[in-house]
Amino acid sequence: MELIGGEWLSRRGFLGGMAAFGAVAGCKAVFLAGGERPLLRFGVVSDVHVRLAKGGEALASGYDTETLEKTFAYFRDCGVDAVMIAGDMADSGVVGELKAVADAWFKVFPGDKAPDGRKVERLFVFGNHDSFGLKNGSRIFDDEAVVRREAIEADPRRAWDYCFHEEWKPYFVKSVNGFDFFCSHWQPGIWCNGIAETGCSGCADAFGALMAKSDPSKPFFYVQHPHPRDTVYEKCAWGVDDGTATRLLSRFPQAVAFSGHSHEPLTNEKAIWRGAFTSVATGSLRYLSASVVWSFARTAGYENGRCNYYLPGVKRGDRPKYSAKYDAPKMMPKETSRPDIRVGQIVSVYDDRIVFEKREFVSGLSLGEDWVIERPAKPLSFAARAASSRPAEFPSGAVLKVVRTKAKTRGFKGGEQNVPPKKKPALKLAFPAATVGGQVAEYEISAVGTGGSRYDTRICAVGGCYPRKHEKFAKGVEATIPLDSLPKGASSVSVTPLDSFGMPGRSLAAKI
Repeated sequence: MELIGGEWLSRRGFLGGMAAFGAVAGCKAVFLAGGERPLLRFGVVSDVHVRLAKGGEALASGYDTETLEKTFAYFRDCGVDAVMIAGDMADSGVVGELKAVADAWFKVFPGDKAPDGRKVERLFVFGNHDSFGLKNGSRIFDDEAVVRREAIEADPRRAWDYCFHEEWKPYFVKSVNGFDFFCSHWQPGIWCNGIAETGCSGCADAFGALMAKSDPSKPFFYVQHPHPRDTVYEKCAWGVDDGTATRLLSRFPQAVAFSGHSHEPLTNEKAIWRGAFTSVATGSLRYLSASVVWSFARTAGYENGRCNYYLPGVKRGDRPKYSAKYDAPKMMPKETSRPDIRVGQIVSVYDDRIVFEKREFVSGLSLGEDWVIERPAKPLSFAARAASSRPAEFPSGAVLKVVRTKAKTRGFKGGEQNVPPKKKPALKLAFPAATVGGQVAEYEISAVGTGGSRYDTRICAVGGCYPRKHEKFAKGVEATIPLDSLPKGASSVSVTPLDSFGMPGRSLAAKI
């Protein structure tokens, strides 16, 4: 076990050593054959996004339940006591999609039970996609009357009872092995804006009643779809709430909150926050969106990703101008900002600690070192963790290759900001991925000219949200930048790997 910053514990292995679904038997053995058995274990996923194909007769290609079933099976074989889904089960918000999730659940946990007969609790809540069926259902059904009949939000109680055979309530409490879970649904009909979502709507009294009898020496768990404001991913996450959950939870250091919605990567160390309480992002079981969080430190966004529209101090109406201003001259090939990897966690509670194992459920690979927090939990800031982080590094012998070429800029179309693409002299950079030390999040490309003038830009390390052993992580990186963007007198260019705290590893440099 490794002690970081005096309080933050992180260790490799525990469950992280199992390389594939074929190793799930080993998962049981760790705890049943002479190991320490947890007081509580539960699986965590979010943003499942099961979608019906047009007409509603079958599931859409790429939006089925295959990975969900594998994930449930992994949780089952690891002996979980409960499974959490932090929202967005039904992509279009119709009952048939929710029923597909329920069918996958009961296939793996018939009668809500594990193979040994133990009850496995469902800790499922609605997200915005589950709650927008009256609008989004039209992409499945052409008949408005059918949309009204099939939309979950039209009658969530009927839909929930039909799919899961239990009463639906806007928020509910379940106790698992003596530990309480407070679960808050996204309310039907409330739209999504991404930057001030409705959190724990109307649940303050019920939450207060639960906490009045809560044992402060025991962790309790909270789940909603949007992130509690000013917690995970610092101030840059898309999909934060209006501050309600943060205000409710901040009086209880034993609280551990789980939230989804943003689809951001679990390889980002800012996916877990330790302040007045603990807040944990879930990642997602459908596409990830790596570029918003990892580009926030740079007003210009990414060469290979979307511009960040959530800039502090920038009025909402002015954000498209930033996109036009900074993205138009860029020319790096645009990598997808939503790699379709499927991630989740297993959480194990012990007398003295809580362990968060992070996995990718297509490859079956670990997403790196487990997060481990002590009990009772103590605050530990991002800054303190950054000071103790291990920077990402290039492998030994890595070389930066630079070639002069011509390439076309991206351009931009949008009202008065129209900028046509233009072919112009460029530098093409090629270098290996940073695969040593901490997890790479991005690369900074820099050049220094006469008088200290600088050029700096960052590119998203697309492989950085994958498991370290994944083939996409090991691929080399290419970047193309306009030659006229470099400062006058610049004779060389450098590339620096950065981790999710922005801490740099050693740079590679080459003559221009």
